[in-house]
Amino acid sequence: MSKKIMIKASSGVSGIREIAIAAQLISPAQVSDLDRLCAETGVNFATAMMFKGVCSDENIAKLLEDHLSIRRFPLKSIPGLGKIRNLISEEKSKELQVFPLTLIEESGQKVLLLGMTDPTDLACVRKIEFLTHMKVQPAFLPLDDLQSLYLKFYRRGLEIFPVEVTFYGEKANMERARALTGNETSMSAQETSKVTALTSLLIRKGVITASELEAELKKLSMITSHSK
Repeated sequence: MSKKIMIKASSGVSGIREIAIAAQLISPAQVSDLDRLCAETGVNFATAMMFKGVCSDENIAKLLEDHLSIRRFPLKSIPGLGKIRNLISEEKSKELQVFPLTLIEESGQKVLLLGMTDPTDLACVRKIEFLTHMKVQPAFLPLDDLQSLYLKFYRRGLEIFPVEVTFYGEKANMERARALTGNETSMSAQETSKVTALTSLLIRKGVITASELEAELKKLSMITSHSK
């Protein structure tokens, strides 16, 4: 683990949070919204950023590599992916938003390459080192990649987001419900509630990611507008 990572983490402040603020990638209003999401759900700040779509995976990866020399490893480049998943329980992996990627050699010692949505979280690194009795090398793992790994090896994605939490403001579920019908006025309150609950459930279960949902809704909106 690099010295810079240890210094940043030991300050008691989420490194990615401060770096993103300093780089002006997120506004003060977004910071408040993300902090609230973290408090409500227990997710880390990086997970919240990607869940809400306020900062791209590429921008986060660049920040981490430029400021802390933390790399992102494409999943296709990792041999035997999933073979060591049992080093960390499914429950603990989802609680910390991590996934054990592979084992690497460092000075003749086996080191766990740990995929993390927030690889600057030293407290998380220490927990995994305690649980596995191994030295941990953190690596950046985008939320969509993490969800795909959970779906592949655990069959279910993250289930830590409450139904009432949305990712583009409190009116997002209502807007999605309207978009799904293509009609602003025809839905009853009961119908809207059902669509809202279904939309939130699909995201919570990891069936679809936030970015995938937004893309599909945009397509549906374009089809609806052209048909009018």
